[in-house]
Order: sequence, then C-alpha cells, then structure tokens
Amino acid sequence: MPASEDLAAVLAALLDGDRLAFLRMSRLVTRYLIRLRAYDFRDEWPDLVQEVVNAVTAAARAGKLREPDALPAFVLAVTRHKFADRLKAELRVRGQAQLAWELATLEAGDPLAPLPQHVLLDLRRALAELPEKKGEALLRVYVEGKTYEEVAAETGIPLGTLKRYLRDGLAELRRRLSDPPDDGGAEQ
Repeated sequence: MPASEDLAAVLAALLDGDRLAFLRMSRLVTRYLIRLRAYDFRDEWPDLVQEVVNAVTAAARAGKLREPDALPAFVLAVTRHKFADRLKAELRVRGQAQLAWELATLEAGDPLAPLPQHVLLDLRRALAELPEKKGEALLRVYVEGKTYEEVAAETGIPLGTLKRYLRDGLAELRRRLSDPPDDGGAEQ
C-alpha cells in the first residue's frame, strides 16, 4: 500500500465489510510481521493478522484514527504490540510458568542466577561493557521488573532519558550478543 490515502480508503471499505479490503489490510500486516522478523510464529500469523485488523477497525469505529497519514504507523504499532504479546505468551509456555526476568526477581541473591551459565556469562560481559547508567536502567527495568516511573524516581534520570537509555542499551546488548566474539589477535 504505497500511499496513506490508499490505506484510509482500505480502512473505510473494511469498515463497510469489504472482503477485498480485509485482504489488503491483511497483506499490510503480514508485511509488517516480515519486517519484525516474526518467522518463528508463522503458524500464528493468521490469528495475529485477525487480532491486528480487529484492533484497527475497533479504533477506527471509536473515532481514534482521524489522520490518514498516521494509519501506517498505527497499524505497525498495533502489529508490534500484538506480536510482542504472542512472544511473551510463547516464552511462558516454552520455558517455565514465568519469564526469566520474573524469576530473577524471586532470587534472593544474584538476580541473573536462573539463566543458563553460557548465557549468563555472555550477558554479564555485555552488561559490564555498557555505560553505567544504561546498564543500571536495563537491570532495574528488565531484571528487577520495576516500572519506568519507579526507576526514574529512584535514579533521578528523567523519564525520556531513561527510555532512551533502555532503547540504546537494548540495541547495544543485541549487537554485542549477536556479534561473534573477537579473537583478540587472530590473523586474518
């Protein structure tokens, strides 16, 4: 769907019950799932697409979608949130009844202790290499399970800055944990 006015027309037709409009919206949501690299959940894409389309149409019926230019970003945001919800649910099913960061808050000692040893070593090394405030923000929010507001109040870091630390810290961790380890002086 190249233009936002096309998406607005598709949404209007979708609200009128047009099946072709549903298929066009479904194709857009599927492209967003591809962009999010949700390949491990490909079997669940039809359900995810239906959830996203339902949420978008409900928002449109409630009068929350007034700007046609904002529709693609709104559909992407809904897709991202629905996918994240599925991912969290899958992690709960695959792993244990609770996610690793939820279990970590139950441990009296080291909050990262429940992780497998090789993951723990890589994660500790990557966290140690982060700037102190980014690492602290990540630990407090994702390991200790505190809200953004709680961490901002405890650390004195403004909420917007805290969110930037979290975003940048996660991106840096992702990069560090996905890059192969440096051999130090290995010949090339």
